[in-house]
Amino acid sequence: MIIRKIFIITILVLSGNIFSSEINYSSKNLFPMHKELEPAVRFWIDVYGKYGTNQYIIHDSRKLGIVYEVAKIGIRNGGYADEPLSKSQKKTLKGYVKKYKDILKAIAAVYPDSTKLKPEQRKILRQLTSFKSKQDFLLASRRVRAQKGQKNRFRHGMEISGRYMPYLKKIFKEYNLPNELTILPHVESSFNYKAYSSVGAAGIWQFTRSTGKQFLKISYEIDERLDPILATEASAKLLSRNFKGVGHWPLAITAYNSGLSGMKRAVRKLKTTDINTIVKKYKSRYFKFASRNFYAEFLAALHVVQNYQKYFGIIQFELPIKYKELQLPQYLKYSSLSRFLEMDKNQFRTYNPALRPSIFNNSKYIPKGYRLRLPASISTDSLLAAIPKAAYLASQKRSEYYRIRYGDTLDRIARKFGTSVNQLLAINNISNPHFIRRGMTIRIPDKKRQKPLLASIEPKVELAHVDLFRVPDPEKKSTLDIQFFDTGYGWLDSNMTEPKITYANSKDSADLEIEFIKKENPAIGYIRVEPEETLGHYAEWLQVRTQQIRNWNSLSFQSPIGLDQKIKIVFNKISADDFNRIRLEYHRGIEEDFFTYYEITDTLTHTVKNGDNIWYLSNYEYNLPYWLIVDFNKDIDFGALKVGDKLVIPAIKSKS
Repeated sequence: MIIRKIFIITILVLSGNIFSSEINYSSKNLFPMHKELEPAVRFWIDVYGKYGTNQYIIHDSRKLGIVYEVAKIGIRNGGYADEPLSKSQKKTLKGYVKKYKDILKAIAAVYPDSTKLKPEQRKILRQLTSFKSKQDFLLASRRVRAQKGQKNRFRHGMEISGRYMPYLKKIFKEYNLPNELTILPHVESSFNYKAYSSVGAAGIWQFTRSTGKQFLKISYEIDERLDPILATEASAKLLSRNFKGVGHWPLAITAYNSGLSGMKRAVRKLKTTDINTIVKKYKSRYFKFASRNFYAEFLAALHVVQNYQKYFGIIQFELPIKYKELQLPQYLKYSSLSRFLEMDKNQFRTYNPALRPSIFNNSKYIPKGYRLRLPASISTDSLLAAIPKAAYLASQKRSEYYRIRYGDTLDRIARKFGTSVNQLLAINNISNPHFIRRGMTIRIPDKKRQKPLLASIEPKVELAHVDLFRVPDPEKKSTLDIQFFDTGYGWLDSNMTEPKITYANSKDSADLEIEFIKKENPAIGYIRVEPEETLGHYAEWLQVRTQQIRNWNSLSFQSPIGLDQKIKIVFNKISADDFNRIRLEYHRGIEEDFFTYYEITDTLTHTVKNGDNIWYLSNYEYNLPYWLIVDFNKDIDFGALKVGDKLVIPAIKSKS
């Protein structure tokens, strides 16, 4: 075992010397930098160009020119994801944050009398010359924060950006967008083509499902958020819309993180379009550190990219990917296609990053009409001629799924579907047969098809044994306000706006079950709204217009839908069986994506405070997908949270 040591760098409180060199970048008329914004930009330049991913900057979250200390933890792992901090390392880092909170509180307690202070406290007092009152020090004690360095990751992002950068520039030119905006993926994801955040944002542009669906195809077979070319076109559309909405690039860029409606709200409230004023004065629980700093991060990244040799020396950029496209006339198994390709699976996936794992594990076929990308050296005509007509399939492969309920075990599910526990384990990549939880969607082997999900509402039976996700008993967690893994990316929804959410009273109904009014000519029934579902999803799955669903339910255009709300649907164009299959695939895709990159290590208890709601807790307090929080709190009515209510919150870590 490698024991990672912790080193401490000399205490720093940045002062006037941070302005020793000019921050140069192009198009300053489009992307101005107010003098008061300069300390923040310099801070992020250091994050990207000076400190590596094994260094944590202890700083003031509002006055970014104040850096108290830089803690070095462990060994840097090149450009790739570092191992998560161990419990002892987390504890140590929290200790440094607490150290400076305590120092600032100690100064506040005796200010302006410094005779009672210890030498280190007096040193901090002397250096914080802009602080003039007890309140200044007390407020500063609440703003101590840790920021992870990004230098090695940023450099790696520069190297791999060469693969697609010519395409990004071409697309942005076609949309008449400033070329400088193509550096935003450095801020969002360090150009990690496989980036997936804890709240479900994916790809180099970090689109969430909700925003991505406006521009891109996202299904169980395809996720175009992971295709840099298609996602870049989507980001060009979004940035164009943002600019049209606010008229200034600093605001349009900030809106990429905080949401256009949020930025419009800030402009209306403060009666200004000046980004510096908005960053300083706009107060909203949804306009926090990431949103306040997004424009400064952009300017810092732009400067570092345009002056990269100063920070990284010579960089070997990847050569641009060159490809041809072939549109598939019908559905096709990957295994069938691969026999005629002179490329291995990894290379094929590099050229076709939008294809999801279901294509490669034979759960689904490559869809009809999909535009295959192939190396430029391959003759598409010869490939098309080589594939026999018998290899093509007329329709997509059907899959059967089951959503785990209270009392379920894999043994019980296996008997219900006429299969074995071993088959369920294998097809769902489950290593421990007891490691399942209620709400989890599992795939059922093809050989026996039954329709257990739709037939009727069975009477509830209380089962003695409930096999839930096994996690250790919760520990007492520190309440320190620190984000250890804040990378500077837009890990929060890059285009997040708070939806208008209303909640119905929670019912203990079976997940994803249809309560039929009648079963034929046509079938009509009720479903209950699950996390991550919208009327748009139901319309797509039912092959009808969204307005049709509103009409069935007497909903106005402005009416939101809420978690667990009863929605009436009519199966005119698709069977109830197919509807539920598509719906289950949607939820399975979300779960698969999340658990590919993250694992649950623990749980903690959150005591509800005034103003808490599921949206705020998931996206701003814990950076978790809200479906996961709902899954761990099935008996909670999130529409009627009361101060003092206890919620179970899963603790997660990234899989290195």
